[in-house]
Amino acid sequence: MVPSFSRAWLVLTLGCLSACGATDGSMGEKPLLWEWSYSGTDDPALIASGTLVTNARPDEDGWYAIESISGERSGVAISGLYPAGEGIPGNVHPETGVPYRGDNLIRAQSAPDEPQLDVHGLQFSLADGTYSNVFYASFLDPPAYMDFHSVPPFPSGAVPPNSEPAVGFHAEILDAAPGAD
Repeated sequence: MVPSFSRAWLVLTLGCLSACGATDGSMGEKPLLWEWSYSGTDDPALIASGTLVTNARPDEDGWYAIESISGERSGVAISGLYPAGEGIPGNVHPETGVPYRGDNLIRAQSAPDEPQLDVHGLQFSLADGTYSNVFYASFLDPPAYMDFHSVPPFPSGAVPPNSEPAVGFHAEILDAAPGAD
């Protein structure tokens, strides 16, 4: 029989580890630093690049949760990651008004034809008050990465001044994020 003190200590320790997300073996692991970029396939002036920080381990489907972003889109500084589960202003179905919600997930590219973003995409705000949602449009034939860019006054859908050009997207893991302990 295990003494009650040991049983209580074990329950408390396992509870703390579970609450901290450490039961997956990631305790003490540093977040990952990624380098990313995309450019317009038909618009050479559309260029975006920077870094991302994600959690240390992917989920069971290989997706990493993006925690932060930095960089520029066509010379404008990225001011922050837009929250997962929400839709950037203007990125709504024009007929139903239902927002297209980003999930801010990314995966390492394991095959040339495997997308690194999903249909919900990575979304961020820019210093000039605009927003972008870069996603993989698997519903198109052929599938393609797209950049929904919303501009004030944020009309619904891909209508001017908003745009939704096709882009070429790529990201790669560099190392553990600096300063992450």
